[in-house]
Amino acid sequence: MSRVEQEQFDRQLEKWQRPALLVGLAGLALSGVGLFLAPDHFFRAYLYGFVFWAGLSLGCLGLLMFHHVTGGMWGFAIRRVLEAGAWTVPLMALLFVPLLFGLPYVYVWARPEAVAADPLLQHKQPFLNVPFFVGRTAVYFLIWGVCAVLLARWSRRQDETGDMSLSARARRLSTAGLVLYLFIVSLASIDWVMSLEPDWFSHVYGWLFITDQFVMAVALALIPIMLLRRRSILAEILAPGVIDDLGNLLLAFLLMWVYLDFVQYLVIWQANLPEEVTWYLRRTTGGWQWVAAAVLALHFVLPFLLLILRGALAHRARTLLITAVILLIAHVADVYWMIMPAFYSSVWPIHWLDGVILVGMGGLWLWLALRYLHGVSLLPQQEPQVQKVLSHE
Repeated sequence: MSRVEQEQFDRQLEKWQRPALLVGLAGLALSGVGLFLAPDHFFRAYLYGFVFWAGLSLGCLGLLMFHHVTGGMWGFAIRRVLEAGAWTVPLMALLFVPLLFGLPYVYVWARPEAVAADPLLQHKQPFLNVPFFVGRTAVYFLIWGVCAVLLARWSRRQDETGDMSLSARARRLSTAGLVLYLFIVSLASIDWVMSLEPDWFSHVYGWLFITDQFVMAVALALIPIMLLRRRSILAEILAPGVIDDLGNLLLAFLLMWVYLDFVQYLVIWQANLPEEVTWYLRRTTGGWQWVAAAVLALHFVLPFLLLILRGALAHRARTLLITAVILLIAHVADVYWMIMPAFYSSVWPIHWLDGVILVGMGGLWLWLALRYLHGVSLLPQQEPQVQKVLSHE
């Protein structure tokens, strides 16, 4: 990217940074009013917003490490976006702190009177207790934060210095970090979401979260890349084969997600145990069945058809862009459908805090991600594979 193009790109980022920050601060300030008016729903809506944006951050981090381990030209095309998304992990650690003051509003196992009256909660208390929960979450974010910050800093330093040893260092860190990521995200999904209903469990729940995070990370990365694909430096690397690779990667993760979701449903339906089927009963009555149908249509059926048929469509890049937007919109409903039925039997009492907190966190998330991209080339130009493409070898 030439100096003129970089300056133009930075100016475009600045146009979005300030509004994003203002929206984020205004949203969280307004949600503070809701804390006094409806503290119970505030913390439930706060958990919903946190899980949504933390999932995007962690998905970007996991996919970034996956690319460092496996390589592939598809990863170089979206690496900067993944680094920007992973850069927000420390922000999500900071945003988790307010939730600690409302744990009894959200988790039944955090209420001493509920634990004293329930033998099952007493049995699970060695794991589901507040000090251990807080300690585990601190370790989670420490590991995620170290991996995200180091990978982003090494990538930028390599662009500045051309030091090829930084690629090997990032690969070694990602090899160990990806293993830890798979294990820790599984635990975090149990802590943050599955323990909302401690009488229910699923053996594939953690893998569902991981694959969903990967789907959303690819979808998120595709949006700016497809919008900016005509820029000179991206146009050289985004050959039809690379665009197809990104579409195939998104399709693979989407199929893995729906397979795990189907397996979970099939096993629970076949066993027909009261402590297991209750989870689905809460989410298929009281209007929640319509949310489930919308999630199925927008999170799988429509994106699947678009990805399968994209080869026959005139504009593959535009099809990928539309698919990515649909998936992100569906993810908003999907996370809501997973969390809120634990508190409400009906979908209709939607609270204004649900949207305000989600948008407020999103404003801060977007501001920090855009700030990382400021002054950074859209491609890691010092990577040997990228240099070969740019030099037309």
